[in-house]
Amino acid sequence: MAKSTNTRVDKVKVRMYKGGTGDCFLLQFMKGTEPSFNMMIDCGSIKGGAPQFEAIAKNIKAETGGIIDLLIVTHEHADHINGFEKAKELFDEFTFKKVWFAWTEDDEDPVANDYRQNRSELGLALDAAVAKLNMLLTDNYYEKLFMDDVRGQLMVDGKRKFINSITSLNDLNMLKAAKGKPLPTMVEKFKEFNIIKEDTIVELLKPGDVRSKLAGATGIRFYVLAPPRDFNLLDETEGGDNNFDKRETKSRKDFAFLSAVDGAITGSEASKFPFEAEHELKDTQHEIRQLYNKVGDEWRKIDHDWLYSAGSIAMRYERSINNTSLALAIQFEDSERVLLFPADAEFGSWKSWHMDLHWPVKIDGKTVKKDISYFLANTVFYKVGHHLSHNGTATTMGLDLMTSDELTAMATLDFAKINDGWLNTMPNDLLGAELIRKCNGKLFVNGNCDKILSNMKTDRVTIKKTHERIMRKLHEGFEDEIFLECVIDGKNPS
Repeated sequence: MAKSTNTRVDKVKVRMYKGGTGDCFLLQFMKGTEPSFNMMIDCGSIKGGAPQFEAIAKNIKAETGGIIDLLIVTHEHADHINGFEKAKELFDEFTFKKVWFAWTEDDEDPVANDYRQNRSELGLALDAAVAKLNMLLTDNYYEKLFMDDVRGQLMVDGKRKFINSITSLNDLNMLKAAKGKPLPTMVEKFKEFNIIKEDTIVELLKPGDVRSKLAGATGIRFYVLAPPRDFNLLDETEGGDNNFDKRETKSRKDFAFLSAVDGAITGSEASKFPFEAEHELKDTQHEIRQLYNKVGDEWRKIDHDWLYSAGSIAMRYERSINNTSLALAIQFEDSERVLLFPADAEFGSWKSWHMDLHWPVKIDGKTVKKDISYFLANTVFYKVGHHLSHNGTATTMGLDLMTSDELTAMATLDFAKINDGWLNTMPNDLLGAELIRKCNGKLFVNGNCDKILSNMKTDRVTIKKTHERIMRKLHEGFEDEIFLECVIDGKNPS
């Protein structure tokens, strides 16, 4: 193979793998016609099976020789990392020279340990609640409860759908802890996967960090945007003042839920109620107690209703984990053009980028401090946050500031493999239409393009026919491939 005479990376080939709603990217940094640096970001998919990931692993190996110079592991959700487990034997043959995780995976960081301890408690409670709810389904509890109701089957179907939804949401969380211990770190998990071997270099990054002069990636700088080190920002998942639940500490509702689950599972009398002790009716002979214990009046009871708060807690838990995503801006030094990879970061993460964060940038031989608006203005490639959901891409703090005429975007959304509950939010029609407009149609999706485009077209939006044609044309050459691909030029147009 002829060696390139280029000394600096002048383009990046971005390959997004198909096969479900989840992220798996291969970036090859090119010097002329030859790749000089292979970088992989995540490997996962909702409802993805071993054959799918084995095909992806074989494709990546064919393209790279099994040598990955840098692996980025963004966060712990299954749709980003389950491929490493399901194709473990094939990935075991790879060489991952360096792996980057977020600071949240540092077992020597007290803030990270505290955060993982809190998540451990909630995660165990959710596991127990989901198990108890599924037992009710198995025991036909709801069929018996609603058997005499006029619309009983509708109630049964509703409960079943709710329980299936929070079960699939809870299944996203691949890290599990033992009682009283913090969650294991993803560093530990990836040692189990045998991705991290004895000679693998592991780095834990925090916002404000910069990496450059990586061997093979000359001319490229990596800027770390997130996750933030503020728990409040990690919990902030919505951009509107009234659309999210923000607290300084865990709410009383959460404490009650944790206590109630613990009591329900262990049988502890001291902690079996999902409400404060002052509200308990002590008199065992009270007429209210007699009424609720009456045979035939079981419909009055709320024995299991407290478990339904698991839904809102599971949603907050899942979204706070999204905000632990390792978010990166990758920049060509000479042209200042940026590739933005925020993983599944939600609003709290995007907001944090604007909070007194500055990064050193060398321009015309001088190092100057730049804020996030500079990187967004120079973004020419955007990996769309959280599968085209409404809060995975900020508006005034994000997309509005991406002003380049050269913008291309890729979104990991596939209706063929997606959690049912996500269909209500993905894709967001307003976001989809605005992305297509800003990209002049250059938006790739790893699912069926026609179906996703049709789903985006609502009464609230207008999509130009020319942009639709461009978008469809981009996908035409990849029908028989397991990936979609584009090349991002490192040079500014003349």
